[in-house]
Amino acid sequence: MNKLFFSILLVGLAFFTTSCNDDEAVTKSPGSISVLFDNQLGGKTLSLRDYGVRTFDYKDASNQEFNISLYSYYISAIELEGPNGVKHLDPLKASASEVKGYYQVTNLTPNSNVINLKDIPAGTYNKIRFTIGVNEAGVQEGAAGGVLDPAKGAWFWNWNAGYIGFGVEGNASNSGQEFVDWGNGFTTLEGTYAVHVGGWKDVSPAPGETAKFVNNIKVIELDFGSNIKIEDGLTPEAHINVKFEELLKGNDFSQTYAVHRPDLGKPFAEKLKSVFELDHVHQ
Repeated sequence: MNKLFFSILLVGLAFFTTSCNDDEAVTKSPGSISVLFDNQLGGKTLSLRDYGVRTFDYKDASNQEFNISLYSYYISAIELEGPNGVKHLDPLKASASEVKGYYQVTNLTPNSNVINLKDIPAGTYNKIRFTIGVNEAGVQEGAAGGVLDPAKGAWFWNWNAGYIGFGVEGNASNSGQEFVDWGNGFTTLEGTYAVHVGGWKDVSPAPGETAKFVNNIKVIELDFGSNIKIEDGLTPEAHINVKFEELLKGNDFSQTYAVHRPDLGKPFAEKLKSVFELDHVHQ
């Protein structure tokens, strides 16, 4: 073997060994990301009033005065996507013993607006995608646990209607709602309103009837506007504004104040994509 060929071979082996070591060095461990849903109205954090209180914090374009006393919405099937095609889907599981990947954001549960996603493959990501509501995988004929358990505060209607994917309640100056005593201590107060957007499937109505059960599940996709790195040791955060004025925009509380059926919630479901807006992302 001549000396020139032997020297080239040694250099090649050294380069190959170094490359392998470099590849091992850049292999990163899985990381996490926090997704914060900032509940707002008019660009400011929501002010809440007790149910039935006639002190109004907000006024819309039609000079309707109103406030908010309660809100709840479900976030599920969160997916991250990178510019190079990498994807990560937050695992989903719904059973009586365990629930994963379903999150109920509500003022009744402190810090429920912060969702911490873990065990995400290390990489670069620039998009987030999530579902508003609970789709077929999470609607169980039997009992579901965790945030899907009605006994623990889940907003669930019935099998055909499913969960209330997005709901807001409050008081309005011109609400047409009258006082109703439902019995067993349950009442609806005069001057209140409730907008409940639910429905997970279309059900054909009986002949001569209109469809009451419709699919109001919506998928939201937001671009981060830049690339973020997820890996062990980094703590990126994505801040998403939830703009309640977009949901209630154009609604006449004197006419529409009791939305408790999927078909009645459909016009509001069509607004959900404008309700969620990415504010910023940082490492």
